[in-house]
Amino acid sequence: MKSIFVTIVALSCALALFAGEVALAQTNWLDELSSSVNFYKNRYPTTNGVPANWDPYLTDLTLMKRAAIRGDREFVRTEMPKWFKMLKDREGGINPKAADELFRMAVLTTPFEEYKISVPTQ
Repeated sequence: MKSIFVTIVALSCALALFAGEVALAQTNWLDELSSSVNFYKNRYPTTNGVPANWDPYLTDLTLMKRAAIRGDREFVRTEMPKWFKMLKDREGGINPKAADELFRMAVLTTPFEEYKISVPTQ
């Protein structure tokens, strides 16, 4: 009886770890984008001498990552196009070159089909 209980507990732990790894793997693209935003934030802290506000970009990516981990694909599906629009509009006064490069990078890393996200146009 004790061995059956130990086996059940071990299987439960293994399934929990596997589910956690799957959730994290599904958010790697968001981690890549966050890292890229941080790179450009450090590289282009100002645009024409005016401080750029990169925080909304990072905040949105963090919120989308949390939603993806929870399995809330609808949130990611509706928020990602807004994130692309922020880049296109250079919200926060971010550097145009950085915005264009991030846009292209995001197009390459975003799993459009998985989240049913509309492909943005530049």
